[in-house]
Amino acid sequence: MNMIVEIICIILLVFSISLNLFLIWYGRKLLQDLFYISDNIGGLTEEILLFDDHLKGMHEMEVFYGDETLGNLIRHSSALVDTLEDFAEISDLFLEKEEESLLEEVEIDDTEASS
Repeated sequence: MNMIVEIICIILLVFSISLNLFLIWYGRKLLQDLFYISDNIGGLTEEILLFDDHLKGMHEMEVFYGDETLGNLIRHSSALVDTLEDFAEISDLFLEKEEESLLEEVEIDDTEASS
């Protein structure tokens, strides 16, 4: 009877260790993907802002002044900029938390090195 309990405990231990290693790997992969997306959202937002400014500049030119098609494009690009700014705020929050955790790690390393 004792041997069966030991075998079950060993199987559960191996399963638990395997599951924990998988979850650590998966969490790390998700964080890497999130960093990649966060970095690219900033660049995309800048490009859309430049496009929006370009459209507004064209709309103010004498040749295109009052053109309804350009007006619709400007409204559409402004809505797109608003949406991207929401995503940029989320990614900024994520980056701030990551910077805080990195600073904490550096402080811990400095404390250990000075001891």
